[in-house]
Amino acid sequence: MSDTLLRSLRSRLLDESEPLAGLLRKCLLLGAETGSSALREWARNELNGYGDYAQVPAFRRVPVPVIKMNSISGYNVVTGQALTRFELPTQAEKLLPEEIELRQPVEELETIASSPTYSFTSGSLAHAQALWNQELSEFQQVTALYFEMSGAVLSGVLGKIRTQLLDVVADLTADTPLAEVPGKEQVDAAVGQHIGTQYVTTIHAVHGPTAIGSNARSSSDGFSIDDVVRLLDAVREGAGEVGDEQIRSELLEALEDLRAEVRSAAPDTGAIVKKAGRLRAAAANIGLPAISAAVGGAVEALTSLAVGGAFG
Repeated sequence: MSDTLLRSLRSRLLDESEPLAGLLRKCLLLGAETGSSALREWARNELNGYGDYAQVPAFRRVPVPVIKMNSISGYNVVTGQALTRFELPTQAEKLLPEEIELRQPVEELETIASSPTYSFTSGSLAHAQALWNQELSEFQQVTALYFEMSGAVLSGVLGKIRTQLLDVVADLTADTPLAEVPGKEQVDAAVGQHIGTQYVTTIHAVHGPTAIGSNARSSSDGFSIDDVVRLLDAVREGAGEVGDEQIRSELLEALEDLRAEVRSAAPDTGAIVKKAGRLRAAAANIGLPAISAAVGGAVEALTSLAVGGAFG
């Protein structure tokens, strides 16, 4: 089978019309046969998307794209105003990363890349929006902050993924006849050289500061417990717009459960991650951008704090 897989990968990789997902599925089989968990894990991450705690390879990171803003000032409504990060308030600008990590599955990236532009928000932008609105008068409001990225950028990322795969296969076939099975060490070395070996997707333990209490502050990547609480409060305020009483009740129940854990004397990392996931699920089908952005911001902030060891 390895003969067939190697021949197929080598020949099909040069065909630009060959779907990338199919090639990666062949890598899953090749990784299983050679015993290379590194190859299987990389292929699985590319196919299923990189989880919250997975380290994203460098070729899936892109510079921060154009920031767009929708706003209201008195009777004037502005849609799609382009901004630079330096036009944001100082505290909001500090929250934005230098680059964006693309965690979506390759098939989703391929679909998005077929469009001229791709618009999306993030937890950092939701947090920045909340901070900015605190500084505005009652007749002014930023109603949305979002990124706008060219589909060509995503096409470039997909090309880099294909190139990494080609480099791995080239290394495997350079010294090993196609009729033979490459050794695990050879496959792991090829993956490590061209892709990296950052494939841990589960946090087994958190080492860091002592667990913080309800009145303490701890920050990681610019986020603090108070920031999380403000975003949760924004979700609570927006919940009144949810028309379905049962959905609203489920959202508020998940929110209060998470808020209580975050504000407890000894918040537990596992409980916070589980309750944050419950809140995200409750908000997933509501369809209100303000709630989705605030929930996304809160979950991102909690993830950042958890990785930084802020909880026990």
